[in-house]
Amino acid sequence: MSAGFCIPEAVRSRIDQALVERHPILLACVSPDGQPILSFRGSVQCHGDDALAVWIRNPDGLLLRSIHANPRVALMYRDEDAKATYQFQGRARLDATPSVRESLFQRMPQAERNHDPKQKGAVMVVELDRIEGYAGLGPQGRIDPVLLVRNPAQL
Repeated sequence: MSAGFCIPEAVRSRIDQALVERHPILLACVSPDGQPILSFRGSVQCHGDDALAVWIRNPDGLLLRSIHANPRVALMYRDEDAKATYQFQGRARLDATPSVRESLFQRMPQAERNHDPKQKGAVMVVELDRIEGYAGLGPQGRIDPVLLVRNPAQL
């Protein structure tokens, strides 16, 4: 973790409960042939102080081939009722460590575990470089704005 770059607790709780609260997270990457790809992800969880982890049900699919070609990804959280919006940017990698796989699988919502009962999926970890957003909108504008940028020297 870099000093000063830590996912705020209020953001952590939104991410970890996103699917349960009916706010699946949108993931963006670029395919090996340069085409943008968007997909909703219900398994996103915070991973340590400065990363997100995502269970990828199809380890042979386009998403993992895409991050091998270009690890830069973005994720978007939106709670339309509260108007909370957070964008995350970072670098994705696979993590096949058995304890990481088991931990993420057990922490993600039951609905997501039900889609991969034999745990054939893979874990994608996104080391975050930027978090930007806010907890909602009020009469004075954005509520609890967040802007965290990792030190470029550490990228």
